[in-house]
Amino acid sequence: MIKQDWMGMRGALTPPKKRLKFIPGKMILRIRETAVRPCLGSASLKIQASEARLLPETLARPLEYLRNNAGLKDVVPIFSARRMNILRSAVSGVNRAKISMLSSVADSVSEQLAGISVASLDPKKVTPKLINQIGASSGVEFAEPMPARWLAAVKADPKQNLQWGLRAINWFEADLPDASQIRVAVLDTGIDKNHPDFKGLGLVYHHDGLKAQDIVGHGTHVAGIIAARANNGIGIAGVADCQLCVWKIFPDAPAYGDFYVDGERYLQALNAVVDEQVKIVNLSLGGTASSTTEEILFRRLDEKGIVVVAAMGNEYRDGSPTEYPAAYPNVFAVGSIAENRKRSDFSNTGKHIQMVAPGSNILSTVPMRSSAYRDETEYVSWSGTSMATPHVAGAAALIAAKYPGMSAQEIKKRLRETAKKLPAMNKRDQTSSYGCGLLDLKKAL
Repeated sequence: MIKQDWMGMRGALTPPKKRLKFIPGKMILRIRETAVRPCLGSASLKIQASEARLLPETLARPLEYLRNNAGLKDVVPIFSARRMNILRSAVSGVNRAKISMLSSVADSVSEQLAGISVASLDPKKVTPKLINQIGASSGVEFAEPMPARWLAAVKADPKQNLQWGLRAINWFEADLPDASQIRVAVLDTGIDKNHPDFKGLGLVYHHDGLKAQDIVGHGTHVAGIIAARANNGIGIAGVADCQLCVWKIFPDAPAYGDFYVDGERYLQALNAVVDEQVKIVNLSLGGTASSTTEEILFRRLDEKGIVVVAAMGNEYRDGSPTEYPAAYPNVFAVGSIAENRKRSDFSNTGKHIQMVAPGSNILSTVPMRSSAYRDETEYVSWSGTSMATPHVAGAAALIAAKYPGMSAQEIKKRLRETAKKLPAMNKRDQTSSYGCGLLDLKKAL
């Protein structure tokens, strides 16, 4: 999360006093497949105005209600294989919205995701009452506001450490396997592909429609903790010599006083990792609202054998709220410790925490060029559960490499069972501050 005292902002960004719970003007809805299938017939759906008439009244009425009462701008079938063709089509906005809803079922890339779309509305008119009214429509399975997600990093002094985190997790003592065939996904602010510490790294970068530049630097920092090249005589060493698949899911400029995730890109990326044959997903982000759509996606990733690792959040001093996606059942939640092996003072606590990893004053890579929102270049120390999470993601990649037959559940179990018990845990097996304990690579491998 880009915290309120986030580093290197040059005063260009005035942080909000209170973060958003939901993204204004965005609503996720899932229509009932049974309401649409009988209308589609056996022929392929055509992207033309006449096809819009196929949408049944049980769905046409909610759309009309949104146009008349909530300033409906568009409907995007985010998991449709023909999404871009529909968005570029010459049909009217009214018909495009109807075709989008049909396509969300007819052209869904997965049966599990059929019927899900995102509606863009007038932010002032998206109320709980409106959400409930749409959700109560007979053709709609559920409707929910788009949850806000932000990054999890706070200010730190770059001179305070030289990768103390690797020592804390017994990286130097561990028998590290070759993880060059394991793919780890990083869904974040992007990456500087030209950073010298990524030279030779197997890297796939998705930033369609956005600048390639990692303006904030958070994604490059996270990526360096996971996979900066070791023993190359440059900079730092990452936890694993794995491949990276990076999705830029944050916009190129702040909105509502902060950098919030682009909800549509984020949900699409959570689906796309399956096709990229990713084994581990790193999510150094979070927010206080849960989402049925998001939970469906994480359940799907778990069924596909993909380990999802997410940050607990940095709001302990603001009441330690429960944050998502870390709190979902299929997600491995990670908290942060400082160099004294005690919980970092910002790190959220909760029953869902799985383990802790180094997160205070973590030295890693940042883009070689500065930006309007970041002065630092090359290397810098930042803090946050954002920094703890990639330590665990890298460790999961190493376990997957050493034990290729392990399922996602077995990898997570291995991490928990080999965690080091810390003095602050008072000999308990698990606590709400430390989970099962501190990541221990030597034991895990």
